[in-house]
Amino acid sequence: MKELMIPERIREKFLHEILDMYAEGELSASRASQMLGIPRAAFYHLLAETNTALPKKLNKSIKREVEELL
Repeated sequence: MKELMIPERIREKFLHEILDMYAEGELSASRASQMLGIPRAAFYHLLAETNTALPKKLNKSIKREVEELL
């Protein structure tokens, strides 16, 4: 079977759409990494590389946990 060639600009658009959906809380990290075909650890690395914001819900959860530790 012949491999499907996807233009770079379409791959980039797909990547940015997935990152935006994650930042908006529409996708979990697990689902987003699955859709991109990469391990979850690589997805977290990608978030850092692209300065993608964490979902607000997750930010609130992390903040609450840190405050409980203090």
